[in-house]
Amino acid sequence: MKATTLEIGAAYIRVSTDDQTELSPDAQLRTIMDSAKQDGFVIPQEFIFEEERGISGRKAENRPAFQRMIATAKSQSPAPFSRLYVWKFSRFARNQEESTFYKGILRKKCGVEVKSVSEPIAEGMFGRLIETIIEWFDEYYSYNLSGEVIRGMTEKALRHGYQLVPPIGYKAVGGGKPYVIDEDAYKIVEFIFQSYHNGMNMTAISRACNANQWKTPRGNPFERRTIERILQNKFYT
Repeated sequence: MKATTLEIGAAYIRVSTDDQTELSPDAQLRTIMDSAKQDGFVIPQEFIFEEERGISGRKAENRPAFQRMIATAKSQSPAPFSRLYVWKFSRFARNQEESTFYKGILRKKCGVEVKSVSEPIAEGMFGRLIETIIEWFDEYYSYNLSGEVIRGMTEKALRHGYQLVPPIGYKAVGGGKPYVIDEDAYKIVEFIFQSYHNGMNMTAISRACNANQWKTPRGNPFERRTIERILQNKFYT
């Protein structure tokens, strides 16, 4: 429903790491802003609630931006925004029980609509029925995916493989097999640990790595925090 006068809206953005069709946070925001503009809504910067990348939608209590959005909606009466935009309903929640609970808070207690810009829903009871079916499917997908991931992780563990990206100095050989030493990159790790043992601070070590034109596995220059993560990585012990 299009607003008759300019109204205030909000945006909630979350990126899932398990969805191959996922839009980036910037793309989600652009899509939401375009939809809001067409509806006659403006979304101020302070009402853009974005989770850090990879935050799971399973438990709302583990999503800081989501909890901040709910608290903001409840902070005054009427709520400071009248419509919450999401890219997909699955970004709001992948747990049907929590989705129903928090949508109830927004709609009934705060007077805030929840709109998915990629899943247009008709108004009225039929529209709510379709929305419930979408929520059920999202929860089923989430639990089914979880089972597939666990089976894959179990199989890899039975083959003595690892569940993480190999740290610098090692490389994956595939087939669920253990990592092997990458001789070219291992000299970097050896230099970092020996330099730190000899009293060089982490900032100086990062500068020395960059002076040698070494790069991280992602092709980035070394920073102090990069060195700190390497030194604290228990894989090397």
